[in-house]
Amino acid sequence: MSVRTFIATNAREGLMRVRKELGDDAVVLSTRPHPQGVELLASAYRDLAVPTASELPDTSGSSRILAELSRLRGLLQNQLAGFAWGATRRRDPVRVAVMQALFAAGFGSSLARTLAAHLPRGLDIEAAQRWLRQILIRNLPVLARDTELMTAGGHYALVGSTGSGKTTTLAKLAARGVDAHGSAQVALVAADAYRIGATAQLTVYADLLGVSLHVCDDQAGLVRLLPELAARKLVLIDTAGFAPSDPRIREIKALDVLGVRRLAVIAANQQSAAIEQAMLHFGEAAAACILTKLDEAPQPGAALDSLIRHRLPLAYIAGGQRVPEDLHVPNAAYLIDRALKGGQLATPYALESEDWPLFAGVEADRAERHGQKGTRTLKGTSTLKGTSTLKGTSAG
Repeated sequence: MSVRTFIATNAREGLMRVRKELGDDAVVLSTRPHPQGVELLASAYRDLAVPTASELPDTSGSSRILAELSRLRGLLQNQLAGFAWGATRRRDPVRVAVMQALFAAGFGSSLARTLAAHLPRGLDIEAAQRWLRQILIRNLPVLARDTELMTAGGHYALVGSTGSGKTTTLAKLAARGVDAHGSAQVALVAADAYRIGATAQLTVYADLLGVSLHVCDDQAGLVRLLPELAARKLVLIDTAGFAPSDPRIREIKALDVLGVRRLAVIAANQQSAAIEQAMLHFGEAAAACILTKLDEAPQPGAALDSLIRHRLPLAYIAGGQRVPEDLHVPNAAYLIDRALKGGQLATPYALESEDWPLFAGVEADRAERHGQKGTRTLKGTSTLKGTSTLKGTSAG
């Protein structure tokens, strides 16, 4: 094996030299601090010693060696990303502080990197935090108060994952509809043929509100029922809950052809990956979103991040079991302030200062595996409001 030593002022410069002199497939074997910066030991891939056939226990031995080399290369890339994070932190601490605030609050790396890239120059940390708050408020899609859906009326179906709180939320919406139109103009439809007790629960709510309840076991029944309810100002349909990957969600999307508008009910207390899956499968082509279980979400940043990226308007927020008290029209400033405050919670999962370089390496590896480069792949980047015109002085 032919090993060469490279000394550079920083890891990025050293890696560039390695690739320039040994090729893009060069393997860095080790790195360590050096008085002049960093020392890298590297070898060209073609010069790596390969065991002879007698040394290999079976024909898959060489594959295992290559896999191990690939793993080591990935570990080095993570380490170099950590070095780059440290260098960026020293060079542009305000931009790094903005990204850390977003990460800590549960926002994803795509949105965090996009916003950090648009941060105006010359701001101190306090001004940057004001800028960040204002940008998030302006980009959180919230329905205007004068366009409240229950007051406007129509046919709506609540769709979402199992356990997201659709039935309780439907009762809260129905109460608002009764206040706006009267009980005679509101109808509930139980279209959940899978969950035991779903119809019984809706029956109790319908009796308390004084509204009619209709039961449908399948799509054909719903097709026959909806024309009968055409004169009602508000019709609310409780659908079955499925996992986002369940093929039966096609039944829910078929409601569109019946003139029914879908409201995606997404629980804010889920993991970020679960929220994203629910947004992709239930939020697509939905009229609006309802965030539930906000009282159980100490860090709602992931849910707000998904709303911002997918540009799905938020119609209501819910937190608690009281009907109808625990349903509110959303306030963007309140939600963003709550999310950012959640990043200050002292939990065992909060990153310490020494954890950030490792975190940066993991994020860089994830971005490379998914083919992400910079902020160009972020959905909705071009629709972010105010990133090019908002100044730090106006962000207060």
